[in-house]
Amino acid sequence: MIILFCFSVIFFILVIFGLLLNYGYIIKFNLLSLSSWNWLVNFVFDKVTISVLMMLVICFLYAYFYTNHYFCNDPVSWDLLRIIILFVAVMGILVCTGDFLTTLIFWEYLGVVSFFLILFYDNYLSLRSSVITLVSSRFGDVCLFLLIGLSCFTFNNIIPALIYLFLIVFSKSAGFPFISWLLEAMRAPTPVSSLVHSSTLVAAGIWFIMRYDLFNFINEIAWFSNFLLISIFVTGVSSIFFLDLKKIVALSTCNNICWCVLYLICGGVTLSLFQLISHGVSKCILFMLVGDIMSGSGGSQASNCVYSTRFYGNWNLFSLIIIILGLSGLPFIGVFFTKHYLLSSLMGVVNVFELTLVLICMFLSYFYSFRLCVVITNLKSSNTFGVLFFYESGLITCGWLFINFYIFYIMDESIGVGLVLSVMLLLFQLVSWAVSFLIYDSNMFSLWSSSLFGCDNLVEVCYKIFYHIIFCSSLLFFRWDNLMICLFGNIGRNSIVNNFNWTLLNILVASIFSFMFYLIII
Repeated sequence: MIILFCFSVIFFILVIFGLLLNYGYIIKFNLLSLSSWNWLVNFVFDKVTISVLMMLVICFLYAYFYTNHYFCNDPVSWDLLRIIILFVAVMGILVCTGDFLTTLIFWEYLGVVSFFLILFYDNYLSLRSSVITLVSSRFGDVCLFLLIGLSCFTFNNIIPALIYLFLIVFSKSAGFPFISWLLEAMRAPTPVSSLVHSSTLVAAGIWFIMRYDLFNFINEIAWFSNFLLISIFVTGVSSIFFLDLKKIVALSTCNNICWCVLYLICGGVTLSLFQLISHGVSKCILFMLVGDIMSGSGGSQASNCVYSTRFYGNWNLFSLIIIILGLSGLPFIGVFFTKHYLLSSLMGVVNVFELTLVLICMFLSYFYSFRLCVVITNLKSSNTFGVLFFYESGLITCGWLFINFYIFYIMDESIGVGLVLSVMLLLFQLVSWAVSFLIYDSNMFSLWSSSLFGCDNLVEVCYKIFYHIIFCSSLLFFRWDNLMICLFGNIGRNSIVNNFNWTLLNILVASIFSFMFYLIII
């Protein structure tokens, strides 16, 4: 783990120099020629590619060591590692692509591999979750295909392209109303959640926008900001009332990914990259530490049924709290500097209403983070002594949380935040800590927030519609001719004579007596 930490620091220094020098290289070659049409495959290596690859490699190394630890060196861990390696390879090639067609191909492969990762436990719930994930990602895949076709033509209506881009980004990055698939994906093993569903797969939508600079060609960018703020609000409120630890962490992932896109809109590519890398690596380790708590509690994910062990000390608990507070933006650690830069970018640019929404979303981020800390620290001692925590990862995370401090010297703030806004942020943190301590187990608004403000209901409606369509289509595929022949042709067990012998005889006798009675009366 020490070697991994040194590798992470060296790789991060290389990325810093790459961002400062702002160099980039493009590799092109003709893969296919058909009459006058040529398929030119582009591979781009710039600060976006190097940064995402760095996050992917570091998270993969963490997940590689954690998988053996999670399965206690069981041979089944190697089966999972094969699929994880395949996922990392597909994701690595995807982030290097620079043309729409190659991106579409590896985008499809990414969805297929993630389907098998969620299906690893091979039961009904895993199948249901993997199908929901696959169907949700289909929206983005189809829209990417349509966007490629749209790029071949020139017209004045920008609305279809805006809708396609919205579905591509929000379906892959689990934005509103596509939040449900990420929570369903939490049925996968914890190593899969720590790698795939914390930093890599959900980052594909952000990478897509960065790679093709799509926000530079859209004037109606305010619509994206509104949907991002809605997603941040929904995930922030829902995570306050959820009891499942993995789902709380997954909701915080949705929240932070939406912040990354908002940073990209307001602050630029470099700010969004630093936020993405800091969040990705920290959230990867957060999943591991939460997974150790659940493993030490008999596999339970409910926050009221898990117990924190004291057998190996309090280092795991300390690491959890440090990571959560760093991801919330506590002063001078973690993503505090990127949030501070975002607020300075918004000063004098947006109206008061949007700035108020941003501050409310920041308050919710502090709120659910402190609530998660309170839930974890209120756990009782565990009866399990057989789980050795992956505590080395917490030490590495402490270094990652303070790396953002050096970003302060790279990016100059043009406008200061101001004393009033700074004091307001400090009050947000104090109030959110006090309120989270008082109502961390409250059931207020739990019914509405537990359904993700209708996102889960949308999934259930789609399920019912699908079942009705299957039922109606089965009537068309049924062999009615074969049934009629069997019933009236006295063939096999389905004949009327065999199945309804006594019933038919009684009906025949009753019909004869009724007919004779009718004739006598007339």
